Amino acid sequence: MAQPKQMDPHVVDRVKLPFEYDADLMRAEYDAMGLHPYMFYSTIMLKLPHERKPEDQPSSSPYIMSLIEGFNLRTHVTLARILRLEPGAEVREHCDPMLGLDVPNSVVRLTIPIFGGEGVTFYLNDKPVPMAAGECWYLKLSDQHRIMHGGTEERVNLTIDMKPTQWVRDLIQDSYFEMQNAS
Repeated sequence: MAQPKQMDPHVVDRVKLPFEYDADLMRAEYDAMGLHPYMFYSTIMLKLPHERKPEDQPSSSPYIMSLIEGFNLRTHVTLARILRLEPGAEVREHCDPMLGLDVPNSVVRLTIPIFGGEGVTFYLNDKPVPMAAGECWYLKLSDQHRIMHGGTEERVNLTIDMKPTQWVRDLIQDSYFEMQNAS
């Protein structure tokens, strides 16, 4: 009997998941938030740990909140945020030591670009990750990563941190093998 395939979480650093979200609707909800200007980098909290709600949680984003709740039904979402990066800014190379499937007692972060990908390059282990608006990605952020923003409009992503339950692990592993078979 053949052994089932296993993805090595120590090696695999990026996986496009089989979800496509409505980037135009997310953009409309983002625009309705009427957010303040910022310099370089800004974070909007949507869900905080321990079920606390952010004091300034946007109420005009039912679609975005439903995406978060969809994951929360299958695992424990620990944090959800909208991350904004202004044109010309960069996020210097760093690692987030608790964001990887191979890290004991960690959480994993899924990234869903909303808009502003033109001219933005996200590097993970010195290789670009070609994320498009509405796609959902697992990125092993315990590895080195950085962002260069050479575009003309802000880049906005939804990030969702969650416990790596068996459902999450199976989702990432199955998606990884689908990517391998498609290439």
